[in-house]
Amino acid sequence: MKKLSLLIVLLNLNLFTIYSQASVCESPEETIDDINAISINKCEITENKKKARKIKKIKAVRKRVISKSTKISPNLSRKLLFAIVEEIPMFESCVKSNRKNDVKCFKAKINKHFSKKFNADKFINQDIDKKVYLQFSIDLRGRVINTKIKSKKINTLLHRELNKIMHELPRFTPGKEKGLPVIVTYSFPLNLTLY
Repeated sequence: MKKLSLLIVLLNLNLFTIYSQASVCESPEETIDDINAISINKCEITENKKKARKIKKIKAVRKRVISKSTKISPNLSRKLLFAIVEEIPMFESCVKSNRKNDVKCFKAKINKHFSKKFNADKFINQDIDKKVYLQFSIDLRGRVINTKIKSKKINTLLHRELNKIMHELPRFTPGKEKGLPVIVTYSFPLNLTLY
C-alpha cells in the first residue's frame, strides 16, 4: 500500500512538471495603434546564424635576383665558410654535380691557376716560408674580395705577387645558402718548394 501511494504521488508530480513546462506562443491581444512601437514576443525572436567566412593564408614564395645595379648593404649579406655553405661557389668551367665532385673541381682549378700564374724564378734567391696560408672571399656577384696572406716570415714581394694572383682568379658562380647568394670565405695552404 505504501508503494502504491508513493507511486501515485510521483505520477502526479511528473504530470504537473510536464504541463508546467509546456509553453504556448500566442499573439498578443492588444492592438498596436502606433507604427513605431515594437512588440516583442518570446516566440518571435529567432537567431540568425550566419556562416563564417574562412580565410585561407597563402605564402608567396619569391626568390630574389640580385642585379648589377642593386647595392648590397654589408649588414644584409651573410658570410659563410666554404665548408658549411649549401652550394659552393663554382668556376664557370666546372660542371655542377654532387658536392664532393664540385669541391674536387674547385680545388683542382685553384691549384691549376696558382701553378700557372706563380712565377717561382723571382723568389729563388730569397728566404721565404715553404708554407703560406691564403684566404679570400667570393662576394655575391662572384668576385674575389678580402684577400689575406699569412706566413711566418713577412716577404712583401711574395705577398704582393700572391695577392695579384688571387685577384686574377676568374669570376665565380656565387655560393648559395637557402637559394640566396652569400659571401663565401675560402682558405687553403700553399706549399712553396723552390729549386
